[in-house]
Amino acid sequence: MVAVIGRNGIGKSTLLRTIAGLQKRLDGTISISGKELHGHSTTELARSVGYLSTEMIRAGHMTVAELVALGRYPHTDWLGTLSSDDMEVINNALEVTGLDFLRNRFINEISDGERQKAMIARILAQDTSLMIMDEPTAFLDIGSKYEILHLLHQLSRKNQKTIIFSTHDLQMAVSQADKIWLVLDNHLIEGAPEDLIISGAFDHLFDTSPVKFNTENGTFTF
Repeated sequence: MVAVIGRNGIGKSTLLRTIAGLQKRLDGTISISGKELHGHSTTELARSVGYLSTEMIRAGHMTVAELVALGRYPHTDWLGTLSSDDMEVINNALEVTGLDFLRNRFINEISDGERQKAMIARILAQDTSLMIMDEPTAFLDIGSKYEILHLLHQLSRKNQKTIIFSTHDLQMAVSQADKIWLVLDNHLIEGAPEDLIISGAFDHLFDTSPVKFNTENGTFTF
């Protein structure tokens, strides 16, 4: 699990969208599994990278199961026919995310937390090794936020997924992420949370603020 942290407007979403191949890179190169991003076909990329936007989904009269099934289309034929193997993957995604009991409910009838789980289940059904999520816990209450975080942790451990997610919750990132990408004005600091705490890297987030990060106990002070 890699948490991407930085102030608003610093470029976190741009970075994630570029890695996902959704917009052209500004500079540098991106390689996935040893192959440069632009060398992947659209289908290859869709089978390698799953992306969750920060925007709220408005799916109207689509059921949870139908939304999750969309994740299988990179693996189907040109007609989009779902095989028995595809259905097994979809059912497993619903089960892992705890949404099986909601499979026939319409998206606009479930809570924000359940809707976010459905979007994660869609990426899970896509069966990519890399899952990129732009603020997956945005707009969620505290209970739903930690349910989603626990789910992501389980996916990274039990399902061997690499998850790159942006967040504004620094304490959540420090306690749960394996690595942190700290995006600053002209460079990026990467490292394990404890290493960044010891080095005082988080102080860069508050250069023009009365807030300070206390490296002794991992809390914020004024």
